[in-house]
Amino acid sequence: MSGTFEKLQTINSIIRTFLGLVVVGALGAGGWYGYQTYTAADRELTDARKTLEATERALNASRQELEQQKKLLEQKDAEIASKQATIAQQQTEIASLNEELERKEKEIQRLATALRLHKMKRRLARITVKDVGKNPDTGKTFSHIEFVELNELGDPIGKPREFQLEGDLVYVDCLVVKFEDKYVEAADLERGTSICMFNRIFGEFQQPKDGFYLDEPGKLPGAYARGGKMSDLEKKIWDDFWNIANDPQKAAELGIRTLHGDAVSIKVRKGKSYQITVRASGGPEIEVIENPPAGEPSAFYSWDPAHTQGMAL
Repeated sequence: MSGTFEKLQTINSIIRTFLGLVVVGALGAGGWYGYQTYTAADRELTDARKTLEATERALNASRQELEQQKKLLEQKDAEIASKQATIAQQQTEIASLNEELERKEKEIQRLATALRLHKMKRRLARITVKDVGKNPDTGKTFSHIEFVELNELGDPIGKPREFQLEGDLVYVDCLVVKFEDKYVEAADLERGTSICMFNRIFGEFQQPKDGFYLDEPGKLPGAYARGGKMSDLEKKIWDDFWNIANDPQKAAELGIRTLHGDAVSIKVRKGKSYQITVRASGGPEIEVIENPPAGEPSAFYSWDPAHTQGMAL
C-alpha cells in the first residue's frame, strides 16, 4: 500500500511540476507576448524614427547634392554669361573693325581715284605741221600748221583749220578754270576736271592780238557750237570770266581754285604732230606725238561724257 502511495505522490509531484512548468511557460509566453504587445508601438516608433532619420539623411544628402548642382549650374550660367558678354564685345569690336576697314577701303579708293584723276589727261586738240620754211620776201621763218579740236574720245570735231604763222615757235592761248581739289577727288560732275577754252594761236614773231582766234569772242566755243552741251555753271563762268577772275569770293562760291589765261608753246618741226592736253587738276600741256593711223582709237584715257561738260573745245 505504501508503495502505491509513494507512486501516487511521485506522479502527483510530476504532474504538479509539469503544471508548474506549463503555468510558468504560459506566464512567460504571456509576459513575452504582453511585452511584445506593450513595446510594439515603441519599436514601430523607433523603426519609424530610424526610417525618418535615414530619409532625412538621404534628403539632406540630396539637398547637398542639389545645392552643389545649383552652384555648378550658377557657375556655368556665370561662365556662359561671361562668354556671351565676351562674344558681344568681340562682335562689337568686329563690327567696329569692319566699319573701320570699310572706311579705310573707301579712303584708299578715294585716294586712288584722286591720284588717278589728278594724273589723268584728256586730249583737247591736235596740231599737225604741214611745213616749216622761210618767207622768200621777208626771210622770216614761217610755220604752216593744221589745227583740229578733239572730243572726249580723241576724235576730231569738225573740219581741221589751217594757219600760216610767223616763226616756228607756236603759241596756243587758252582760258583755264581750275576747280578745288575736293571736287576733282570726288569726281564731281561739273567740277571734276579743269575746263579750258581756246582763245588764239600765233607764232613767235606775231603779237598775240595779231594771232588767229580759235574761239571768237562773244561766240559759242567750238565744242558747244558742234553739239556739246554747256551747263549753267559753265555759261556763268564763260560769260563773266574776267569779273570772276578778279573776285576771289565769287570764285570760291563757284568752287573755283583759280582761273586765268594760259598759253602753251613749242618749237615745231615739219611733219610732226603735237597734242594739247589738260590734266584734271591742272592747265593745258603740249607734247609731240606721232601721227596716229586713221581710225586708231585715242591712246589716252577716254573721259566719261558726263565729266566733259566743262571742256570747252
